[in-house]
Amino acid sequence: MAVATLDREPTPQYPAIKPGMMGMYIFLASEVMFFGSLFAVYFYLYGSHPAWPPPAPSSTPEYYVSWWPIPFVNTIVLLSSGVTCHFALDALAHDNRPRFFMLQISTIILGLGFEFGQLYVFINAFGRGLNLTANTFASAFFTMTGFHGAHVLGGLVLLTLILYRAARGQFDSRNHVGPAAVTLYWHFVDVVWVFLFGILYLGVTAFK
Repeated sequence: MAVATLDREPTPQYPAIKPGMMGMYIFLASEVMFFGSLFAVYFYLYGSHPAWPPPAPSSTPEYYVSWWPIPFVNTIVLLSSGVTCHFALDALAHDNRPRFFMLQISTIILGLGFEFGQLYVFINAFGRGLNLTANTFASAFFTMTGFHGAHVLGGLVLLTLILYRAARGQFDSRNHVGPAAVTLYWHFVDVVWVFLFGILYLGVTAFK
């Protein structure tokens, strides 16, 4: 007796997420919650004070940090590093190694420039008497920007490690999960800084 057979439709093949990328997604999800809690505390402090930022107990006439010029330049520098980091990964994905090295080194230099710029802002603020105990805004400002600066420093370590491994020939167009994960992390610190700049600098000082 003949048995009718039905052809099974081919199962669609979806690109699998590499374990390295999945690990970075999970890590960034935890980082979103971490920085989200910091922003939530900041907005709570903002809403619980009749004047923001609250006056400092010292004689410092400015108890906030101006957005111009260093923080604004720092923002351009960090966002530019995100552009170079993106195209460095693209160059690696197309086996354009000279272009990758040039852009990766540029990203690291720009990231270091951002860190030195933030260090200058901190030193200048301390020189004017604005420190962690000056008022609640200062406490929130130094905590939030300090944690972000630590994340940028961690990103620079990862970018340098990727550069070193690439120089040893460990990445190519078929194997670049590590650089892709680090690039995603670097874009994350860029986005966080945009919110920090808008809230801690522009939101406080633009209309002073």
